[in-house]
This record gives sequence, structure tokens and C-alpha cells, in this order.
Amino acid sequence: MQKLKAYLGWILAGLVILAVVIGMTACRSESKQNRRIAEKQALAERQTAVLCEALERGASIDTIRAITEPFNGQRRTAKDEKNEIFFYVFDAHQMVYWSSNRLASGDVFLHSYDTWRDKDFANAKTKVRWTRAGMYNVLTVIPISYTELQDYTEIYTVAAQTFSFRQLLEYEDKPYASSRPYFILCHVLFGLIILIGIIVLIHYRGTRNMRLSTRIMYIVMVPVLAVFIYIFFMSIRYVHANQEEHQRHDLQMRSEYVQSYLRNLYYWDQNLTSSQAPGLAIDLHDLGYDMNQDIHVYGLNGELLASSSPALFNSGLLSRRMAPQALFTEEHSVVCYEQLANHPYLVSYVPFHNGSFVTIGYIAVPSFLSEQTRNAEVDKLLSHLLPPYLLVVLLALFFAFAAAKSMSAPISLLAEKMKGFTIGGKQNNHIDYPYHDELGALVERYNMLVDRVEESAEQLAKAERESAWRTMARQIAHEINNPLTPMKLSVQKLQLKRGTDQFDAYFEKTTQMLISEIDNLAHIAQSFSSFAKQPEVITTEVDIAEKLSNVITLQRANNEQIPVRYVGADSGVFVRADNEQVSQVFVNIMRNALQASPTDIIVVLNAAYSDREVQISISDDGTGIPEDIQARIFQPNFTTKTNGNGLGLAISKHIVVGSGGRIEFETSPKGTTFYLYFRKK
Repeated sequence: MQKLKAYLGWILAGLVILAVVIGMTACRSESKQNRRIAEKQALAERQTAVLCEALERGASIDTIRAITEPFNGQRRTAKDEKNEIFFYVFDAHQMVYWSSNRLASGDVFLHSYDTWRDKDFANAKTKVRWTRAGMYNVLTVIPISYTELQDYTEIYTVAAQTFSFRQLLEYEDKPYASSRPYFILCHVLFGLIILIGIIVLIHYRGTRNMRLSTRIMYIVMVPVLAVFIYIFFMSIRYVHANQEEHQRHDLQMRSEYVQSYLRNLYYWDQNLTSSQAPGLAIDLHDLGYDMNQDIHVYGLNGELLASSSPALFNSGLLSRRMAPQALFTEEHSVVCYEQLANHPYLVSYVPFHNGSFVTIGYIAVPSFLSEQTRNAEVDKLLSHLLPPYLLVVLLALFFAFAAAKSMSAPISLLAEKMKGFTIGGKQNNHIDYPYHDELGALVERYNMLVDRVEESAEQLAKAERESAWRTMARQIAHEINNPLTPMKLSVQKLQLKRGTDQFDAYFEKTTQMLISEIDNLAHIAQSFSSFAKQPEVITTEVDIAEKLSNVITLQRANNEQIPVRYVGADSGVFVRADNEQVSQVFVNIMRNALQASPTDIIVVLNAAYSDREVQISISDDGTGIPEDIQARIFQPNFTTKTNGNGLGLAISKHIVVGSGGRIEFETSPKGTTFYLYFRKK
């Protein structure tokens, strides 16, 4: 129960924190919006002051357009929309100028001056402010938000009575384009490539530490992807521009056809009045039905007279005034953008001429298909462009990978060959590279150096063999010469004592000495023979504890005056070693320990040293090994004893290392310990 209360407390605290965060975010958002509205109000007041000054000076309509046009939102950029401000100019009787027809404004009533008020138009929520400018009144409008299409209650009824708007709704309900799978796949592929590239850069901490093949792939793929992305977006931009131009041309052709048709129909009319509006609406409806096109006709004052689809205006979707850039200019034939909610569309305006080519009104031919058709063309382009793009990108990846591997393979092979370079073996250290390029020249120089190194190695090996034989011969001569001299002197002295009373005693002593020296010579010969014929180490499963125990028992029997203490198992510890030669290792090291230690030898078998190795330590309490000769104790023929040949430790190391183990030692003035490591089975 206590835990449940605690959990509920944490949940309640989390909800409170979440509510506070949401409230703070909402307050911050509202504060930001209020600040933005205040900034637009200040900008609108400054611009209104400029406009009022121009009106009081009797400025031309072109000057007024120049003042208000930057704020009419017709360029449809984010900056223009942010600074969107509309201006309406009234004289004593009617509206004489408007900077935009985006607001569906009906009757506008004059309120108090220099005060910002909230006002709801048919399609927008705004803030408005009246300003007097001499004989004119200026209404400044700041749009706050526009009504969305789905907010109109009669949207589908209105759509059924039009041609263009019905197609706009069909465009909104249009299923996914045929290029959507390719588009998604292309985004996923490019995103994956970029993500992998970033991860590789982070992993290698830049390009300096990259492998050569990876750097080559970067050098190849970065410009390829950049070019593909550039071509991709430029193609879409070209289709947008081309489609817009094509659509403008099509609208102009349609509007000229409507202009010609209505000119013939109203050939003798000198003007258009409100009394003609019903008949004109019927004519526009019939013509629009034949062309599948909405058509609007405006009077000379820019206000709507008749339309083939009046429901668009009666519902407040569209303004009843024509675009100012078509009315307040000398060139009345224009194609411009207008906006329905958040959907831009094109409208072509042409003068309404009678038979005498006198302008009696203005004709507007809208095209809500502008965005739909353009997106359809883009979709068509992408459906043809993306599959080969994806194929080319994948091929570029493959060929970049192949090229990187092909270019870096000789260098990698060169590194591997140098890493595993051996001299005098059967391994072929040459690199085969079939191409005659810069890498081929490098490989050729490497092969030449390999040949020179192997040739120099053979000469060095030959010289070392000759030197070794000379050293061996001197060592053997020295070892043999040492006992021969006392043997010769003893025999000569024995000859001198022949026939004397001392002959028998001296003969017995001399023969024992000769037998000892002959045994010593035989041991020297056997040692050199064993070293010269060192057999190959054959590793098998050996009970190292049993082997060690047998050697220790033998040493105890032959050297009773120096105790040999053993710590470890007598059997059952199995390692990988040479069954025939491993005992010689223990004999050689223990013999050295017995010769160096005056009092005690300690042998320890540590079977639990590690998961992979068994450790054997052999310690003596002698005077240690001098530091200046420690690096040479495993060299053949090196010894500090007068009766040694310096082969014991060299042979022992050969056997241990050949078994896959290792041999180490520690020494101090208080004694020396040799460590033998054998691999477990």
C-alpha cells in the first residue's frame, strides 16, 4: 500500500510538472505572438504614415502601389508573409484603392481613428485601424490568421457548383503519388550513407586516421552524392518553373479565347451595368461549362459583376474585388498568384473589350490546378528519375568500393608481407601486381629490396655459420686442451717414478685422475653432440608433475648434502611438452641451482597459475647472477664455471620454447629463481 501511494505521488508530481511546462510553453508562445503582433502594428503605423503623406500630396496611383506593394503578400515568401499588411483607401463615397484582394471584405464601416480593433472578415481574423489622410480615409489591416478550407461548413456544396475548386478538393484527397516509394527509398539511402559517413568520421576522428580505402571512398562518393543531390533539386526546380510557365501560357490562351468569345457576344455594348449581371452570369456559366473552367467578370471599378461559379464569392471564400496589380496598372493583361485559404492558385486577367476594342470590364480565368498539375509533373519526373538515380548511386557505391579495394590492396598486401616477412624460409615474400602504374613501381622496388635482403641474409647466415664453427672449434679445442695438460704431466711424472717405492701409490692416484678426466672429455663430447643434434621438439600430453617428481628424487639421491624441497602434486598435472626431452630441462636447471646454492633448493609446481599455463619455479639461495651477464646466460657456449660448457640453459630454452612455453628468471644477491611456463592440455 505504501508503494502504491508512493507511485501515485510520483505520477501526480509528474503530471503537475507536465502541466507547468505546458502552461509555460503556452504563455511563452502567446507572449511571442503578442510581441510579433506589436512589431507588425508598429511597422504598419510607420507605413501608414508614409501612405497618408503621399495621399495628402496627391500622389499618383503608381506611387501608392510602390508604397503598399512590398506588404501585399503576393510574393508568398516567409518574410513577405511575416510582414503582410493590407491597405484600403476610401474617398467620401467608395473604396478607390486596395493593396490586396486576399481578404473577402464586404461592407466596411468607418470607426474611430488611430485605434487598433479586432475585426473578423469572411476568411480571416485581423486587427484594423482607421487613419485620416486629407479627403481620404485609410484602413490598415494586419491579418492574424486565415480560415482553413475545412472550416467552411458549405465547402462540398460550393465545390459541386464549380469546376476548378472541385478539382482542388480532388487534389487534396489524392492518394500517394507513384514516386512516393522511390522518394522514401532515396531519402533513406541518402540518409543512411550520410549517417555512416558521420559515424566513420567520428570513429576515425577525422580523415587523417582513416584507412586508405575508406579515404578513397570518401573522395569518390562525396562529389558523386553532391552532384546527384544538385541535379535532383535542380530537376525539380526546372519542372516547377517549366510547369508554371506552361500553365501561365495555357491560362493566357484560355483567357484570350474567353475574351474573344465575350467580345463577339457583347459586340455592341458600350458598358457593363448591374442590370446586365444576371444575363452575363448565364453566358459565363454556359461558356464555363463548355470549357470546364470558372470565369469571373469585373466592372471597371474592380468589383465583381458576374461569375460562372458565384458560390465561391457568396460563401466568403474569395474577395469580390479583382487583383490590384491587374486593375491599377496600365497593362491589364497579367497572370498573377492569388490565394484561397493556404492554397495559392493562378489567375489570368484580360480586359473585357466590345466590338470597338473599348474596355468595358475585366475577365478573370482562375486555375486551381496550378499546384496539382505542377506536383503531378514533379511526380512524373521523379517516377522516371529516381529509379535510375538509385541504381546509379548503388553502382557508384559498388565501383567506389571496388576502386578503393583495388587501389589499396597492393599497399595492404605490402604491409602484410612486411609484417610477416621472413628471411631464409620457404615462404615467397614477393608481391604479384599485374598493373604498370605508380603502385606497380612501388611493388617492383619492394620485390627488388626483398631479393637484396634475402641475398644479404644468405651471405650473413653463411658468415655466421662459419663464425659459429670457428667459435665451436675454439671452444672444443679449449675444453679438450684443459684436461690434456694435467693428464700429460701426470703420465710424465709416472714415468719418472717407475722403479721407485712410490710408483704403486702414485700409479693408483694417477689412473683415477686419468679416468676422471677421460669421463670429463666424454661428457664434453656428449654435450657438444647433443647441442649439434638437437632433435625437433614434439609436443604431446605429458604428466609434468610426475616428470618433475622423478627428477627431484634422482637429484636427492645424488646430492644428499643439499636438500631439495618440493611443493606441488606428485602426478596428475598434464601439459603440452616433449615427453622425451622435458626431463632434461629440469636436470639442467637443478644442476645449475645445486652448483650455485650452498644450503637449499626449492621447487614449486603451481598448477593453478592461470587457465592456460602451469608454472614451475626452481629457486636457489646462491649469490645470484651478475647484472652484466644476465642477457647472455641463454647463449650457447656461455658459462662462468671452469668445468662447464655453457650449453645447459641454451638446450633448456630450446625445449621449453619449442613446446609453446616460455622460460624466465629473477635474480638478486640472495638467490636466483627460474620460472618455467607450460601450456595446459
